[in-house]
Amino acid sequence: MSLNIRIKVVDKKGLVFEGFADFCEIPTEAGIEGVLPGHINFISNLIEGKIRYKTGETVNEIDIVGGGFVEISGDCINVMINS
Repeated sequence: MSLNIRIKVVDKKGLVFEGFADFCEIPTEAGIEGVLPGHINFISNLIEGKIRYKTGETVNEIDIVGGGFVEISGDCINVMINS
């Protein structure tokens, strides 16, 4: 098991963010999904909100305006934003 999560976020224009984090929160239709390394595989629609990811003590955010979807597989999070 990895100690980090790889996050890749794309929209219609291309790559928005790609990097690693210790923890990630994603706004899904079922609620805020908290993701740590070793999370179960998961696919869901996104709702408007913010993706928050933490590396060390630093917390960053990515806005989601038009929804989209997320796939969590292994220690990878792939996000497609509809904006």
